[in-house]
Amino acid sequence: MSERPDVRAAHLPARPEPPRQLYDHDHTFGVAHDLERMRAGLPPSPRAPRIRTRAARRGGGPLAATRSWWANREHGPADIWHRFRCRTGHHDFRGGDQLQLGARFVYVERRCQWCDARPLP
Repeated sequence: MSERPDVRAAHLPARPEPPRQLYDHDHTFGVAHDLERMRAGLPPSPRAPRIRTRAARRGGGPLAATRSWWANREHGPADIWHRFRCRTGHHDFRGGDQLQLGARFVYVERRCQWCDARPLP
């Protein structure tokens, strides 16, 4: 049997040439470029202006003060609303079903999830 021809090498593109250096010295970037310019007696290259990609955050104002006040407290506006609902008698009762713990079934008592009140019998 004869050997199979190497057809894959014929379809590969030629390897590109490496990039050439201009003026017989290596390219420099950033601080090294500034150092090369200073050695040549030229000032450092001017910096590009910084472009902000995010809008500046608006700070201050009454709403920001209220948010920070709520962030530093234990209760927020939702807790105040639920506390008001419980004081007016509109509780949010949860429970009243069975729960399996291991091999035993346990009855979960009905209680208000906000103030822990029991429903009237």
